[in-house]
Amino acid sequence: MKRVIVLLVAMFFLLPGQSAFANDVSKGISVGNAGSFTGDAAAPCMEIFNSSQLAIDEWNARGGINGVKIKHVMGDDALDPAQGINVARKFTSDKSMYGVVGPPVSHIAQASLKIYGQANLACITTAASKPELTESGYKHFFRVNARNDAHGWNCAIFIKNHLKGKKIAVLNEKVAYCENMAQQTIKGLKKLGITDIMNDTIVAGSKDYSAVLTKVKAYKPDVLFFVATAAPDQAIGVKQARELGIDAIFFGTEGARDKKDFIEASEGAAQGAYVYHFGPDIYSIKEASEYVTKYENKYGSLSGFGPPAYEAMNILLTAIDLAAKDGEISRPEVISKLAAIKNYKGILGFPVGFDKKGDLLGGATYFFKVNGKNFEQITVLTGK
Repeated sequence: MKRVIVLLVAMFFLLPGQSAFANDVSKGISVGNAGSFTGDAAAPCMEIFNSSQLAIDEWNARGGINGVKIKHVMGDDALDPAQGINVARKFTSDKSMYGVVGPPVSHIAQASLKIYGQANLACITTAASKPELTESGYKHFFRVNARNDAHGWNCAIFIKNHLKGKKIAVLNEKVAYCENMAQQTIKGLKKLGITDIMNDTIVAGSKDYSAVLTKVKAYKPDVLFFVATAAPDQAIGVKQARELGIDAIFFGTEGARDKKDFIEASEGAAQGAYVYHFGPDIYSIKEASEYVTKYENKYGSLSGFGPPAYEAMNILLTAIDLAAKDGEISRPEVISKLAAIKNYKGILGFPVGFDKKGDLLGGATYFFKVNGKNFEQITVLTGK
């Protein structure tokens, strides 16, 4: 009788989507991929999905997990928080789903955080960088990228020491990632003694930034920090800035690191522009050569968004594999195994591990300059 009461009490306190018991691994292993696979962020998100698929293909070729082939499920949020919530509900209701790569965009991750958390479904993002995502008390959310408070400080250092900026214009979309990134960078600039700062907003997908860029031109900054989510907006921004005769150094955010949607789409205007990114130049890392070859042979041109996804999926599958060793698996167990991962050596050139909040230990910010048709990595900053 006591055993029955204990079980009933345990089941009463379980959160929605959480199973009372471990499941039989033979019933299936699915992993989700939450991202914006249509819309302006489709190109980088498809690179994330394809890189994740490469990792899954390799695992399945080796026999999967406990002899079970891994199923990869796409969840398209179309860069819309409401759709992101729908994706989260779809994934958490799938009893065979034990982890998700993504969401990669902060405002989508923020909108769906509670749903994944209540269902104890592990999420490992490759790009969502708003600090609050790992400050909310949930234990299911992990990152293989540094946070905005680290990126913002590093960008401030870069603007002062590398770009020699003294008068800075900052334009940002008013969404979670962009607004927070602008705030963190401005905070860093002021800490470094740079106070001559113009701060204004832009609208994603507007196709015309001439009104606010006219104000930038009148302000005459040394550096224009254009904080937009997607590369197409960044391309329009740099192109219109040049058309208006703004000669400030153009500095774009991580979303701009896309050869087709930024460099090519700008029609030459991006030449000499700078961008920061959460991932390194993968071509300079020996351990990544096999991944690069496989990706380019199968999917074509590779930018900076795929490598962290390949790493994230391999780390997630490692945690699922560890949780499934005894033939049974539960979502909380996967979270526990993820949290315990330390010094994972993959393709990113540094060992990956997580702190108690799920944040990447020892993350860095990578800075690139547009040189012809490519991005040339020029420096890496770690807060110094």
